[in-house]
Parts: sequence; structure tokens; C-alpha cells
Amino acid sequence: MGERMTEEGLAESEKLLLDMHNRGIVHETGSKTLHELLQLSKISLEQLTSILRKHEESGYVKSFTDSAGSKKYYLTGMGMIRVSSAFT
Repeated sequence: MGERMTEEGLAESEKLLLDMHNRGIVHETGSKTLHELLQLSKISLEQLTSILRKHEESGYVKSFTDSAGSKKYYLTGMGMIRVSSAFT
């Protein structure tokens, strides 16, 4: 996956995208539930829910319901481009 990018100086919404990128949450097979992302992100449930909704609307994150009925999230190609643009 390449060199790990750092979160220093980024807004929480950008940190979430970066964290998803660095953890390989970039396709359905590596997707995470809201609860899993909450544990990784260390931000409030309300803030995480709001950020994920905005990122989905922007096309940076996609969600789906898996066969067990759990809603899961992952970073899209557009989200990966957004992360990369923060470091150029």
C-alpha cells in the first residue's frame, strides 16, 4: 500500500478518510461497521455518523448491508483520490 500518511493538522472528517485509507478499508472485503469505525476513530458516535453521511453524499465513502444484516463502510476510489490530494 505504500508509505503511511499522517493525520497531523487535518480536520476530523479528513482524518477519518486517511485512517480508512491507511487501514486498507478500501473495498467491500475490508469494510467496517459503524461500531468498528467508532473504535478506530475515537470520535463521538454523532460526529462519526454525520461525517460518514457527508462522505457518502460526496462519493468518498460507500456503505452496504452485508449478508448478516450489518451496515458496513469503505473508502471509494474517489475517497482515495481525496486522501491523496490532501498531501499534494
